[in-house]
Amino acid sequence: MSPSTSQSQATRLARGPFVLAVLGIYAASLISQALLTAPVTARMSVAPFLLAQIVLTWIWIVLHRRRLRDAGRPTGIVIGIAMIYALEVILMALLIAVLTSATRDDANSGAAIFHLYAVIYLLASITGESNLAGVQLWLTGFVVVMLLPILIAAVFSLWTATRPSVAADP
Repeated sequence: MSPSTSQSQATRLARGPFVLAVLGIYAASLISQALLTAPVTARMSVAPFLLAQIVLTWIWIVLHRRRLRDAGRPTGIVIGIAMIYALEVILMALLIAVLTSATRDDANSGAAIFHLYAVIYLLASITGESNLAGVQLWLTGFVVVMLLPILIAAVFSLWTATRPSVAADP
């Protein structure tokens, strides 16, 4: 076996190991949400969460590129999907950082919630709703937009896992 053949084999990943590894990555990503809890963000802000997401996203990219190489498919789309997910992580981290910094800066720990309600009231005023029922649509849309990158990544992982392997280069 030549060094180039062993190198190409090392950068390929079969279906079974890919599925197990990706399930582990998604589980670790779900568990990393605990880094956004109040005790962690009070001491270290959102930095541990961002660091965990950088590492997990890098591993996700490597796994998907290896699996797509094994399936004989182009690997460029992996970076695009990872960028969409990274944007979602950054926006969520910014939102959490703003909410937690408001709590740290003010003597009243309920100040961040008050600011959130003020923003919701402002949205209700702009939409012309006398009650906050219309704002529920805005918040639902926001949640859907925040979860969309996760759904895209999960569907892509499923698609990647179902691609058949091609024969190794001789």
